[in-house]
Amino acid sequence: MKDTRLKILEVCTVSSSAYALVFHRAQALNQRHAGQMRVDVLCSAGDEVALMQAQGMNVVVETLHRSLNPLQLLRSAWNLRRAIRHGGYDVVHLHFGVPGLVGRFLAFFDHKTVWIYQSHGYSIAENTSPLARKAYLFIEKLLKKTVRYSLFQLLEDMALAREHHLLDAEQMIFLGNGIDMRRFVPDFTARQTPTTFGMVARFEPIKNHELLLEAVALLTKRTRDFRVKLIGQGHLKAEIQASIQQKGLQDVIEIIEYSNDMPAFYQSIDVGVLTSFAEGIPRALIEPMASGKPVICTDVKGSREAIIDQQTGFKTPIDSPQALADQMLWCIKHPEQRLAMGKAAREHAVKHFAETRILDILGDIYLTCHTSPVGATA
Repeated sequence: MKDTRLKILEVCTVSSSAYALVFHRAQALNQRHAGQMRVDVLCSAGDEVALMQAQGMNVVVETLHRSLNPLQLLRSAWNLRRAIRHGGYDVVHLHFGVPGLVGRFLAFFDHKTVWIYQSHGYSIAENTSPLARKAYLFIEKLLKKTVRYSLFQLLEDMALAREHHLLDAEQMIFLGNGIDMRRFVPDFTARQTPTTFGMVARFEPIKNHELLLEAVALLTKRTRDFRVKLIGQGHLKAEIQASIQQKGLQDVIEIIEYSNDMPAFYQSIDVGVLTSFAEGIPRALIEPMASGKPVICTDVKGSREAIIDQQTGFKTPIDSPQALADQMLWCIKHPEQRLAMGKAAREHAVKHFAETRILDILGDIYLTCHTSPVGATA
């Protein structure tokens, strides 16, 4: 019997991102709409592929290079085109920069497939130069007509798209971000160990680890009764390890091997930290809040939409290690207030970032891809 379900392919560059950001919601959509749609995941080879497959997900493994080298981009486009044709997909949902770029390039020539793009935050950060900003906006305008829908995590990005006419109104849908709250169970028991801060972020320039290291160096002049755990992957890992050694911080900062068991990691810390130059709505803030932990983040696009300053955590200037150190010291000296802030963080996460709302929106979007566009929502 012919399979009449709508076939959807969610595309990520690396398996760790596919597992962390796409897998669980794709699995939930397949269960919700078992007779209507089938959502598969495409990513490059990695440890998480077997993990997803073991839980019943159909994972298409194709190499998508993260490099912007033109030859690598062409190879990525070829690999993606081959996967789409071989799988006979009706809808392709593109995540992040490289899939978004090569996928929308393919969409110029493939009008049969319904293309959806989700940027997880426009690639315009606090440290983006005016020239790079203009170039980025120009490219986005060129790619305007390639997608049926563009899904936004940030209201700030949606306003930018309207201001610069990057998309038509009917293409724009506000999605936000959400996680399965059942995976993150808070424990509000007071811990007897030194106050532990945790940062989950790729070891890449945009994550701005150096700000945290400088703040920790300042903090150690006042106390060393704390710990910092860093978890992530990326090409700057060795450089950051060397900086930790150079600053004499190896007794307070520990780099943890990347793990998919993030709920366990968050239970091992007291405060989440994120020092990025820019974000989407970052899970690195949502997940610790869902775990009942307050958070400290830089006052940048994405992060500032995720928290309530002074209630669920603190915003800190992007250029002030001293301000970050002061907020960390406050968390060390005020354990009872920190626990209360963690409870408020959990309530905020449940109210605004539950995965069920995301699943409702995505389910409606996918099912209408058989018919006419759903129109803009914001």
